[in-house]
Amino acid sequence: MKKALILLALLAAAFIAAAPLCMAETQYGEWELVMDKNGIKAYSRKVEGSGIFEFRAVAVVDAPIEVVGETLRDVPACADWLPYCQEARLLEMTDRNHFSTYNIFNLPWPLKDRDLALGTDTEYDLVHGRAVSNFRNIVTPACPESDDYIRMPSLKGQYVFEFITRERTGIIQTYRADLAGAIPDWMANIATKYMMYDTYMNLKTLFKKEKYIEAAKQSPDREVCLNILENKKRVKEILVARLREFIQDQDFIEMILADRDIDGVLLSDNGRTSETILYGWGSDESKKTAVQGILRAYLTAQGQCEETIKAAVKDDLLVETILHGPEQAGQTSPKIIETYLKGSSVIASN
Repeated sequence: MKKALILLALLAAAFIAAAPLCMAETQYGEWELVMDKNGIKAYSRKVEGSGIFEFRAVAVVDAPIEVVGETLRDVPACADWLPYCQEARLLEMTDRNHFSTYNIFNLPWPLKDRDLALGTDTEYDLVHGRAVSNFRNIVTPACPESDDYIRMPSLKGQYVFEFITRERTGIIQTYRADLAGAIPDWMANIATKYMMYDTYMNLKTLFKKEKYIEAAKQSPDREVCLNILENKKRVKEILVARLREFIQDQDFIEMILADRDIDGVLLSDNGRTSETILYGWGSDESKKTAVQGILRAYLTAQGQCEETIKAAVKDDLLVETILHGPEQAGQTSPKIIETYLKGSSVIASN
């Protein structure tokens, strides 16, 4: 009841005044962490010139990536994990990675139920070891508008599914939904906390279902994963490619690359360091945390003492240099790290 009342207040405010979605004319603000619970981090950020917020949730689930894929391809089951989704059915399918669906959302009284048609396209990004599903509302003769529902004017988003370990998968969900009105900050944050959190918790339950585990055994995604994991060089390249997405100090990247066992470092401890990198998809603070985790894992693998590791990890200048490049510090991060090693030959001079 509490959640229904909160959503009611949110949607009632959203439909008061028109605020059309215009992606080409807007700029995004910084991500703000609004929830951190059970390994699920939810963020929201403002869009300039619009009352519509963009939302993002990042989480790691205990399921192989092919099980995640098979679960989400079960279109009717969308009603089992997406809050307030009354019905979901397949409209058209080009192949298993390109299809359209019809969704009905049963909203609390006195709001009228909503519907929309969605197109979903999934592509594989093998450079970074992930799959990317983009979805957006579409107009199709297979889904004419009905007087029984109000057609949602716009919905656009993305799922990123990223390999963490063989049995764990990172999921990043980002979306914007045009509810035709300005949404106050506090209402947007409440919606994020409840809707995105419930979505992930529901999915975690579905990922354990036997039918999806069995379907995954026949999935072509499984063969792709196994072929990559058998090649240590490919695993290392994938992990370093992910680092390049948010680390500007190329000398730090080269230092990581020079470690022949870095793939084992990043995948050890049940993928803890790779998980830290995944959470770097959030706020600027999350990127700093990711760098600290990588730095700790690397120095630990080099046999450095805890005192040295703690000092390096807490060095804000070092972390900022790794993230943004050596311009501010006047030297590369490996040079700064050398000062902590006190003449150690473990890390070569750059």
